[in-house]
Amino acid sequence: KPHTITGLDIGSSKISAATLEIFDGTRSRILAYESQQSKGIFRGSIMSLDEASNSIAKVLTKLSGKMSRSPGDIYVNISGETVMGEKSRGMVPLSSRGREVAKSDMAKCVNAAGTIRLPFDREIIHRIILNYSIDDQPAIKNPLGLYASRLSCEMYMITAGINHIQNIYKCVDNAGYDIKGAVYSGIADGAGLLEDAWKDEGVLLLNIGASLTEISIFS
Repeated sequence: KPHTITGLDIGSSKISAATLEIFDGTRSRILAYESQQSKGIFRGSIMSLDEASNSIAKVLTKLSGKMSRSPGDIYVNISGETVMGEKSRGMVPLSSRGREVAKSDMAKCVNAAGTIRLPFDREIIHRIILNYSIDDQPAIKNPLGLYASRLSCEMYMITAGINHIQNIYKCVDNAGYDIKGAVYSGIADGAGLLEDAWKDEGVLLLNIGASLTEISIFS
């Protein structure tokens, strides 16, 4: 069966939403699009819960009316001054004599990299794996199945303030809808606008909004 998802873009000047129907995870078609002026939002943060919730409710209600169905899984953007990015490293011991690296080992390593330096008031939005290392051999792209005594990874974390995230979730909840997941605006813009070749060469993405301008660098 096709899977229905909705992207909800919450901005300071307008709130936009687009619903897509995805077939086999590869093909998709747009079912509906709606955009309305927003209130109660400034620089990516919620300034008035009631105004912001009402603005979101108007957009999603009109969007559902155009399709005569629910929006499906809703993914919302996160932006603003609480969003930060930093590198982190994690390491897990495997065996003194070495053994094959399993998927569970890779997951533990990524989890270790994400929790070592994370302050209590922040939450990880994205974990971007830069590379792995096995023993003293760096720059391993995929260590699965290789023999090693210890596994390390270097990761780039994108985090945001927990209260910032919870306020956005509460706005959508008050509007009568549930959020499936949150995506940093720079990641979403990069996925929709940039080609892989540009990212390989290195590219700067500039997002100029009504009250917030963000720069994301891909390399």
